[in-house]
Amino acid sequence: MTRLRSALALLSGVCALAVSEPAFAWGGYGHAIVADIAETRLTPTAMAGVRHLLALDGERSMDQVASWPDEIGHVPANKGGLPQTLPWHYVDIDVANPAYDAARDCPTGECVAAKLPELIDTLRNPAVPVAKRLIALKWVVHLVGDLHQPLHTSERNDDKGGNAVKLTYYGSDHHGHMNLHSLWDEGVLDHEANLHVGPHYSIDFARARAEAQVLNAHISPEDAADWGRGVGPGNDQAAIIGWINESHVLASKVAYGALPKGNNPDIGDDYSKIAWPVIERRLEQAGVRLAAILNANLTQPVGMTLR
Repeated sequence: MTRLRSALALLSGVCALAVSEPAFAWGGYGHAIVADIAETRLTPTAMAGVRHLLALDGERSMDQVASWPDEIGHVPANKGGLPQTLPWHYVDIDVANPAYDAARDCPTGECVAAKLPELIDTLRNPAVPVAKRLIALKWVVHLVGDLHQPLHTSERNDDKGGNAVKLTYYGSDHHGHMNLHSLWDEGVLDHEANLHVGPHYSIDFARARAEAQVLNAHISPEDAADWGRGVGPGNDQAAIIGWINESHVLASKVAYGALPKGNNPDIGDDYSKIAWPVIERRLEQAGVRLAAILNANLTQPVGMTLR
């Protein structure tokens, strides 16, 4: 598999091929923040398992691999990518429908609601070679973040999760190809937290960790206990569907519901003041829930064999 940093460099050359695909959920900063919040909440056993798996890639923290599934998904197959995995990142539930329905919204099983439980099972299974469990870990870290982004669970009139809703943000489309989906992925986070993505989709991990500390400090013990409730082997899929439905309601009420009327709206303070608290809370919830999943499923020491 392509290592994180080489994939980042390769990504810069193929971004033009990806504009019709779903955008990177949360962007590099958002996914790193989710991973950083989760790491502070891991049990010693889960942390040891995570560290052992990451060491296979020469890494020590989950934020370093949190965007790997996006990177390999947007690289052509003939260059080592896995574009066939792009549908795993989202599930398109029309806002006219109140909640997720597997037969309607994920009939082939190629969506986040179906794939994330499968990957958790792989991560948990001690009989699976550790190299495969590392790949599963990367996916679990990423997809838990994805499903907490409201527009990765929703669409309106086949707009591909808001990708077809063009807009400007504070009078500019400075993010390039700005649309409603990219606004939620990184536009609001960039503006409100001053987290700017650099060349080749690079991020400052120290800045991400600092923002994660700020958000993590906002999480009360009561909220953490509530958000992580129901996670555990055999229950993960039900919890995941519940989180998807939360995001879907937020997409309907906030992402779409607060959108100004008309084509190509200019988004500014009125919208950001509504969206930013939701984004903060979803990043916090994703971090707490990722930790809950890892704590519940990495309860045994990870084996040393690289079969």
